[in-house]
Amino acid sequence: MKKTLIALALGTLSLTGCKTLDAVPGGLGDLVGTKEVDQAQVQAVYNKAQEAYLSAKSAIQSIATESLADFDPSRVKDANKIWNDLQEEFAELEAKPERALEKASLFSSNTVADEVMEQSQEITTLIASAQAAKDAIVAVLEPVRAHFTVLDKIEAQKNFPKQYEQLVERHEELKGMLIDGEQAKVEGYLPELNNRLHKLEQDAVEKFYLGEVLSDLKVLANSDKSEVLPAVFVDAKNSAELAQAFARNNVRQYQDIEAKTLLAQLQVKRINRLFEEHIRRKEALKNDSVESQLLALEKQIFQLTQKAGLGDLRHLSFSEQLAELNKVN
Repeated sequence: MKKTLIALALGTLSLTGCKTLDAVPGGLGDLVGTKEVDQAQVQAVYNKAQEAYLSAKSAIQSIATESLADFDPSRVKDANKIWNDLQEEFAELEAKPERALEKASLFSSNTVADEVMEQSQEITTLIASAQAAKDAIVAVLEPVRAHFTVLDKIEAQKNFPKQYEQLVERHEELKGMLIDGEQAKVEGYLPELNNRLHKLEQDAVEKFYLGEVLSDLKVLANSDKSEVLPAVFVDAKNSAELAQAFARNNVRQYQDIEAKTLLAQLQVKRINRLFEEHIRRKEALKNDSVESQLLALEKQIFQLTQKAGLGDLRHLSFSEQLAELNKVN
């Protein structure tokens, strides 16, 4: 009886279908093939994520090589922030590539690979925009940047801090407009900015080269020197004014400006020297030593006339004796 029941049970199982491997469509070979397809799909998705990551990495490296932070710091900052997160995510994916098609989180429908590719794309887009901003700034504002370099050489910021800072602020405003794509507006504002830069350059070059001379002349104008030696003071003033006019009209001809400034400086030294001589003579008169000075000068001229074969000309004035010497020479 027991044997009969067992036989019936086996027969029932064979009829109702406890499936064997042969019953699976395609057999075991299809199961293995499906697994291989899944692995290939995972590998393909991982490769795409890796390619996107490497593209983002290359974009990040261009920040330094292209000095993009100097031109579009906001986008560069955003790109670096995303890059920090992306590096961590890709490191985890790189360690376990099979996670490429897994959900990134409970709250996202994106896969891990999707997240890597999206963040990589955000970075490349930000850096591309920063590069475009740099290109626009260089194309439109490079002459302005070059002008600031000139101003720095002649100490414009030191001597005219307020005007310099106002121009820097305006330059930054125009950079911001270019970053926002307003190139046409910026180009319209350039003539006014360039005019302000030129005026500051005129003031700065004058101060840099002639500041000391002009200051000395102001002191001389309010001193006894200009009253005692008015003609010499006028010479010094004229030399300084000529140098001043030349500097303002030829702001970058530095050698010529220096040469004309030197002439003005010599005139200032001349008036100071002559005034010192005047003071010495006054002191000599007070000390009753004028005779000894006159005799010393007479002796010097006498020696010259003797040497020139003119004999004793001491009966003539000093200027007359010198005139006779000039005739011989």
